[in-house]
Amino acid sequence: MLERKAGMTTMAPQLIRCRAPAKVNLTLAVLGSRSDGFHEIESWVLPINWCDQLSLSASDQLSLRVEGASKGVPEDASNLVRRATTALAQAADREPAVAIVLEKSIPAEAGLGGGSSDAASTLMGLNRLWELNWPIERLVPIAAEIGSDVPLFLNPGSVIIRGRGERVERLERGWNGRLVVVVPPYSVSTKAVYEAWEAGARSESLHSSPWDEPTLEGESLMARLYNDLEPAAFAVEPRLRKVHSALEEIGGRPVRMTGSGSAFFTIFDRQEPAEAWRADVQSFLSSDFQVRVFSAG
Repeated sequence: MLERKAGMTTMAPQLIRCRAPAKVNLTLAVLGSRSDGFHEIESWVLPINWCDQLSLSASDQLSLRVEGASKGVPEDASNLVRRATTALAQAADREPAVAIVLEKSIPAEAGLGGGSSDAASTLMGLNRLWELNWPIERLVPIAAEIGSDVPLFLNPGSVIIRGRGERVERLERGWNGRLVVVVPPYSVSTKAVYEAWEAGARSESLHSSPWDEPTLEGESLMARLYNDLEPAAFAVEPRLRKVHSALEEIGGRPVRMTGSGSAFFTIFDRQEPAEAWRADVQSFLSSDFQVRVFSAG
Protein backbone atom coordinates (compact mmCIF):
# COMPACT_ATOMS: atom_id res chain seq x y z
CA MET A 1 0.00 0.00 0.00
CA LEU A 2 1.47 3.34 -1.06
CA GLU A 3 0.70 6.71 0.44
CA ARG A 4 1.85 10.15 -0.65
CA LYS A 5 2.90 12.51 2.09
CA ALA A 6 4.55 15.90 1.69
CA GLY A 7 5.68 15.20 -1.85
CA MET A 8 7.13 11.75 -1.16
CA THR A 9 5.85 8.18 -1.46
CA THR A 10 5.91 5.99 1.67
CA MET A 11 5.05 2.36 2.20
CA ALA A 12 2.46 1.55 4.86
CA PRO A 13 3.55 -1.23 7.22
CA GLN A 14 2.53 -4.75 6.23
CA LEU A 15 3.91 -6.59 9.28
CA ILE A 16 4.23 -5.57 12.91
CA ARG A 17 6.01 -7.65 15.53
CA CYS A 18 5.69 -6.86 19.21
CA ARG A 19 6.46 -8.30 22.61
CA ALA A 20 3.88 -8.77 25.38
CA PRO A 21 5.57 -8.88 28.82
CA ALA A 22 4.29 -10.69 31.89
CA LYS A 23 3.68 -8.85 35.15
CA VAL A 24 4.07 -9.51 38.85
CA ASN A 25 1.86 -7.95 41.51
CA LEU A 26 4.36 -6.90 44.16
CA THR A 27 1.42 -5.87 46.35
CA LEU A 28 -2.29 -6.59 45.97
CA ALA A 29 -4.90 -5.12 48.30
CA VAL A 30 -8.54 -6.11 47.80
CA LEU A 31 -10.52 -3.26 49.33
CA GLY A 32 -14.07 -4.52 48.79
CA SER A 33 -16.77 -5.47 46.31
CA ARG A 34 -18.17 -3.01 43.77
CA SER A 35 -21.72 -2.56 42.51
CA ASP A 36 -20.58 -3.46 38.98
CA GLY A 37 -19.56 -6.97 40.06
CA PHE A 38 -15.84 -6.25 40.15
CA HIS A 39 -13.63 -5.64 43.20
CA GLU A 40 -11.92 -2.48 44.33
CA ILE A 41 -8.17 -3.08 44.37
CA GLU A 42 -4.87 -1.30 44.79
CA SER A 43 -1.79 -3.03 43.41
CA TRP A 44 1.85 -2.27 42.70
CA VAL A 45 2.59 -3.98 39.40
CA LEU A 46 5.95 -4.58 37.78
CA PRO A 47 6.59 -5.92 34.25
CA ILE A 48 9.16 -8.69 33.88
CA ASN A 49 11.10 -9.84 30.84
CA TRP A 50 9.04 -12.98 30.27
CA CYS A 51 7.28 -12.24 27.01
CA ASP A 52 4.82 -13.59 24.48
CA GLN A 53 5.45 -12.61 20.85
CA LEU A 54 2.85 -11.24 18.44
CA SER A 55 3.04 -10.95 14.66
CA LEU A 56 0.35 -8.83 12.99
CA SER A 57 0.15 -8.74 9.21
CA ALA A 58 -2.20 -7.16 6.72
CA SER A 59 -4.94 -9.54 5.52
CA ASP A 60 -8.42 -9.54 4.03
CA GLN A 61 -9.93 -11.18 7.13
CA LEU A 62 -9.29 -11.79 10.83
CA SER A 63 -7.39 -14.93 11.75
CA LEU A 64 -5.52 -16.02 14.88
CA ARG A 65 -3.05 -18.86 15.28
CA VAL A 66 -1.65 -19.67 18.73
CA GLU A 67 1.71 -21.41 18.96
CA GLY A 68 4.15 -22.38 21.70
CA ALA A 69 2.94 -22.90 25.27
CA SER A 70 -0.67 -22.75 24.15
CA LYS A 71 -2.26 -25.07 26.74
CA GLY A 72 -5.47 -23.50 27.97
CA VAL A 73 -5.31 -20.65 25.43
CA PRO A 74 -8.35 -20.52 23.12
CA GLU A 75 -8.26 -19.39 19.49
CA ASP A 76 -11.97 -18.54 19.30
CA ALA A 77 -13.77 -15.26 20.01
CA SER A 78 -13.07 -15.55 23.76
CA ASN A 79 -9.34 -14.98 23.19
CA LEU A 80 -8.42 -11.48 24.38
CA VAL A 81 -6.33 -10.86 21.26
CA ARG A 82 -9.40 -11.42 19.09
CA ARG A 83 -11.48 -9.26 21.39
CA ALA A 84 -8.91 -6.46 21.25
CA THR A 85 -8.84 -6.64 17.45
CA THR A 86 -12.61 -6.45 17.02
CA ALA A 87 -12.94 -3.72 19.68
CA LEU A 88 -10.34 -1.49 18.03
CA ALA A 89 -11.76 -2.12 14.55
CA GLN A 90 -15.21 -1.14 15.77
CA ALA A 91 -13.86 2.03 17.42
CA ALA A 92 -11.99 2.92 14.22
CA ASP A 93 -14.99 2.06 12.01
CA ARG A 94 -13.08 -0.44 9.90
CA GLU A 95 -13.00 -4.16 9.23
CA PRO A 96 -10.93 -6.30 11.67
CA ALA A 97 -8.81 -7.59 8.79
CA VAL A 98 -5.51 -8.87 10.15
CA ALA A 99 -3.65 -12.18 10.40
CA ILE A 100 -2.27 -12.71 13.90
CA VAL A 101 0.25 -15.24 15.12
CA LEU A 102 0.55 -15.40 18.91
CA GLU A 103 3.54 -17.30 20.23
CA LYS A 104 2.82 -18.07 23.88
CA SER A 105 5.53 -18.35 26.48
CA ILE A 106 3.72 -16.97 29.55
CA PRO A 107 1.61 -19.66 31.29
CA ALA A 108 -2.15 -19.13 31.38
CA GLU A 109 -4.05 -18.69 34.67
CA ALA A 110 -0.88 -18.16 36.68
CA GLY A 111 -1.44 -14.54 37.78
CA LEU A 112 1.19 -13.29 35.31
CA GLY A 113 -1.20 -11.34 33.08
CA GLY A 114 -0.24 -12.97 29.80
CA GLY A 115 -3.67 -12.70 28.17
CA SER A 116 -4.12 -9.07 29.21
CA SER A 117 -0.64 -8.18 27.99
CA ASP A 118 -1.34 -9.89 24.66
CA ALA A 119 -4.49 -7.77 24.28
CA ALA A 120 -2.67 -4.52 25.08
CA SER A 121 0.13 -5.34 22.64
CA THR A 122 -2.49 -6.13 20.00
CA LEU A 123 -4.05 -2.69 20.46
CA MET A 124 -0.69 -0.96 20.18
CA GLY A 125 0.45 -3.09 17.25
CA LEU A 126 -2.76 -2.56 15.28
CA ASN A 127 -2.57 1.15 16.04
CA ARG A 128 0.65 1.08 14.01
CA LEU A 129 -0.36 -1.47 11.36
CA TRP A 130 -3.60 0.35 10.57
CA GLU A 131 -1.81 3.73 10.84
CA LEU A 132 -4.40 5.11 13.24
CA ASN A 133 -1.73 6.99 15.20
CA TRP A 134 -4.03 7.25 18.21
CA PRO A 135 -2.47 8.39 21.52
CA ILE A 136 -2.38 5.90 24.38
CA GLU A 137 -5.12 7.87 26.14
CA ARG A 138 -7.52 6.98 23.33
CA LEU A 139 -6.69 3.28 23.64
CA VAL A 140 -7.18 3.12 27.42
CA PRO A 141 -11.02 3.01 27.48
CA ILE A 142 -10.99 0.31 24.80
CA ALA A 143 -8.47 -1.67 26.85
CA ALA A 144 -10.58 -1.30 30.01
CA GLU A 145 -13.60 -2.81 28.26
CA ILE A 146 -11.56 -5.86 27.26
CA GLY A 147 -10.29 -6.64 30.76
CA SER A 148 -9.37 -5.02 34.06
CA ASP A 149 -5.63 -5.67 33.70
CA VAL A 150 -5.31 -4.62 30.06
CA PRO A 151 -4.80 -0.83 30.60
CA LEU A 152 -1.76 -1.32 32.84
CA PHE A 153 0.15 -2.90 29.94
CA LEU A 154 -0.30 0.26 27.86
CA ASN A 155 1.95 2.01 30.39
CA PRO A 156 5.54 0.75 30.39
CA GLY A 157 7.35 0.36 33.68
CA SER A 158 6.29 0.17 37.30
CA VAL A 159 2.69 1.25 37.97
CA ILE A 160 0.03 1.42 40.67
CA ILE A 161 -3.41 0.28 39.56
CA ARG A 162 -6.63 1.18 41.35
CA GLY A 163 -10.38 0.86 40.91
CA ARG A 164 -10.98 -2.49 39.22
CA GLY A 165 -7.58 -2.03 37.57
CA GLU A 166 -8.47 0.59 34.97
CA ARG A 167 -6.93 3.54 36.86
CA VAL A 168 -3.18 3.42 36.23
CA GLU A 169 -0.55 5.62 37.86
CA ARG A 170 2.93 5.32 36.46
CA LEU A 171 5.72 5.51 39.05
CA GLU A 172 8.71 7.67 38.27
CA ARG A 173 10.94 5.21 40.04
CA GLY A 174 10.62 1.51 40.66
CA TRP A 175 12.55 -1.42 41.95
CA ASN A 176 15.20 -2.73 39.56
CA GLY A 177 16.44 -6.16 40.50
CA ARG A 178 15.81 -9.85 39.93
CA LEU A 179 12.70 -11.93 40.53
CA VAL A 180 12.61 -15.70 40.84
CA VAL A 181 9.21 -16.87 39.59
CA VAL A 182 7.88 -20.33 40.45
CA VAL A 183 4.96 -21.62 38.37
CA PRO A 184 3.23 -24.81 39.55
CA PRO A 185 1.97 -27.31 36.96
CA TYR A 186 -1.64 -26.44 37.86
CA SER A 187 -3.58 -23.21 37.54
CA VAL A 188 -6.43 -21.51 39.39
CA SER A 189 -9.44 -19.59 38.10
CA THR A 190 -9.48 -15.88 38.91
CA LYS A 191 -13.27 -16.02 39.21
CA ALA A 192 -13.08 -18.90 41.70
CA VAL A 193 -10.45 -17.11 43.80
CA TYR A 194 -12.53 -13.94 44.08
CA GLU A 195 -15.59 -16.02 44.97
CA ALA A 196 -13.57 -17.64 47.76
CA TRP A 197 -12.49 -14.16 48.91
CA GLU A 198 -16.17 -13.15 49.07
CA ALA A 199 -16.89 -16.29 51.10
CA GLY A 200 -14.44 -15.20 53.77
CA ALA A 201 -11.05 -16.65 52.78
CA ARG A 202 -9.34 -13.31 53.29
CA SER A 203 -6.00 -11.90 54.33
CA GLU A 204 -5.45 -9.56 57.26
CA SER A 205 -2.45 -7.86 55.67
CA LEU A 206 -1.52 -4.25 56.35
CA HIS A 207 -2.14 -2.15 53.26
CA SER A 208 1.09 -0.18 53.35
CA SER A 209 2.63 1.63 50.37
CA PRO A 210 6.15 0.20 50.02
CA TRP A 211 6.57 1.97 46.66
CA ASP A 212 6.81 5.24 48.61
CA GLU A 213 9.81 4.09 50.66
CA PRO A 214 12.95 6.24 50.18
CA THR A 215 15.04 3.15 49.40
CA LEU A 216 13.86 0.10 47.51
CA GLU A 217 16.17 -2.79 48.32
CA GLY A 218 15.14 -6.37 47.70
CA GLU A 219 16.10 -7.89 51.04
CA SER A 220 14.04 -5.44 53.11
CA LEU A 221 11.42 -4.72 50.46
CA MET A 222 10.34 -8.36 50.12
CA ALA A 223 9.19 -8.47 53.75
CA ARG A 224 6.82 -5.53 53.10
CA LEU A 225 5.01 -7.06 50.12
CA TYR A 226 1.56 -8.63 50.46
CA ASN A 227 -1.28 -10.25 48.53
CA ASP A 228 -4.80 -10.32 49.98
CA LEU A 229 -5.86 -13.11 47.62
CA GLU A 230 -3.44 -15.74 48.93
CA PRO A 231 -5.85 -17.33 51.48
CA ALA A 232 -8.60 -17.47 48.86
CA ALA A 233 -6.31 -19.07 46.28
CA PHE A 234 -5.13 -21.60 48.87
CA ALA A 235 -8.76 -22.44 49.63
CA VAL A 236 -9.48 -23.02 45.94
CA GLU A 237 -6.30 -25.04 45.35
CA PRO A 238 -4.91 -26.46 48.65
CA ARG A 239 -1.71 -27.63 46.96
CA LEU A 240 -0.70 -23.98 46.62
CA ARG A 241 -0.56 -23.60 50.41
CA LYS A 242 1.84 -26.55 50.63
CA VAL A 243 4.03 -25.16 47.86
CA HIS A 244 4.09 -21.73 49.50
CA SER A 245 5.13 -23.15 52.87
CA ALA A 246 7.84 -25.28 51.28
CA LEU A 247 9.25 -22.34 49.30
CA GLU A 248 9.48 -20.13 52.39
CA GLU A 249 11.55 -22.80 54.15
CA ILE A 250 14.21 -22.68 51.42
CA GLY A 251 16.67 -20.10 52.65
CA GLY A 252 14.09 -18.62 55.03
CA ARG A 253 12.92 -16.11 52.43
CA PRO A 254 9.44 -14.56 52.25
CA VAL A 255 7.55 -15.67 49.13
CA ARG A 256 4.45 -14.03 47.66
CA MET A 257 1.82 -15.08 45.15
CA THR A 258 1.21 -12.85 42.13
CA GLY A 259 -2.33 -11.84 41.18
CA SER A 260 -4.90 -14.57 41.84
CA GLY A 261 -2.24 -17.25 41.41
CA SER A 262 -0.93 -19.80 40.83
CA ALA A 263 2.61 -18.41 40.41
CA PHE A 264 4.86 -17.36 43.31
CA PHE A 265 7.88 -15.06 43.43
CA THR A 266 10.61 -13.66 45.61
CA ILE A 267 13.01 -10.83 44.82
CA PHE A 268 16.75 -10.21 44.98
CA ASP A 269 18.90 -7.18 44.30
CA ARG A 270 21.57 -9.20 42.47
CA GLN A 271 21.69 -12.00 39.92
CA GLU A 272 23.98 -14.40 41.83
CA PRO A 273 21.84 -15.01 44.95
CA ALA A 274 18.75 -15.17 42.73
CA GLU A 275 20.33 -17.94 40.66
CA ALA A 276 21.45 -19.78 43.80
CA TRP A 277 17.93 -19.74 45.28
CA ARG A 278 16.46 -20.80 41.94
CA ALA A 279 18.81 -23.80 41.83
CA ASP A 280 17.87 -24.81 45.38
CA VAL A 281 14.16 -24.57 44.56
CA GLN A 282 14.48 -26.47 41.29
CA SER A 283 16.33 -29.30 43.00
CA PHE A 284 13.57 -29.54 45.60
CA LEU A 285 10.52 -29.36 43.34
CA SER A 286 9.49 -31.82 40.66
CA SER A 287 10.52 -31.12 37.07
CA ASP A 288 7.03 -30.02 36.01
CA PHE A 289 7.42 -26.78 38.01
CA GLN A 290 8.85 -23.82 36.10
CA VAL A 291 11.47 -21.92 38.13
CA ARG A 292 13.05 -18.99 36.32
CA VAL A 293 14.97 -15.78 37.06
CA PHE A 294 13.82 -12.54 35.43
CA SER A 295 14.85 -8.91 35.50
CA ALA A 296 12.31 -6.22 36.29
CA GLY A 297 11.06 -4.10 33.43
